[in-house]
Amino acid sequence: MIDWTWPEVDRLEHQENWNEAKEYLIKAWQQNPTDLKTTVRLGFFCWYVVVEQGPLGITDADIDTDELESVLTEVTNFGLAHFITHEDFLWCFGYMISMFPYYFGDYEQWEEKGISMLKHAYELYPEEPIYKYSYLGSFTNTYRTRRTSKNELKRVKPVLEDRFRGEGLLSEYFKSIFS
Repeated sequence: MIDWTWPEVDRLEHQENWNEAKEYLIKAWQQNPTDLKTTVRLGFFCWYVVVEQGPLGITDADIDTDELESVLTEVTNFGLAHFITHEDFLWCFGYMISMFPYYFGDYEQWEEKGISMLKHAYELYPEEPIYKYSYLGSFTNTYRTRRTSKNELKRVKPVLEDRFRGEGLLSEYFKSIFS
């Protein structure tokens, strides 16, 4: 799994300098689109700010969410064309897509695609607890038992701080959602 720490971006996100973070990430991606970390961080930033703008206290005056949705679509399509066999892309984008498929297109089609991506990441690295927990978590509660979920969560908790260092949106989100 990639070291998601990126001091410049982490600082801007932590300080809620949304437009500066967006511009920094877009510029970095335009300069080096084949850098997986940049693609994932930009995609996650766009997704998270669009999805969580209300709880984050972001208004349309703060940042152009239509632009973020457009960038998210562009980055997703690029990633699907260039990183479809990379476990970190499959995991992160699979997670985002399966959680809110309507931001990507047809709900059912994209929900299925997101779950398929999570499954593929898990199949590539079944020993990775975060991939496993994310994949199992994509099923309805009728599939998973409460005990299975608790057991998998116990395996995930010890690796959170190591995997999600830094104080950027991606790290903070996954540390909070899995704990």
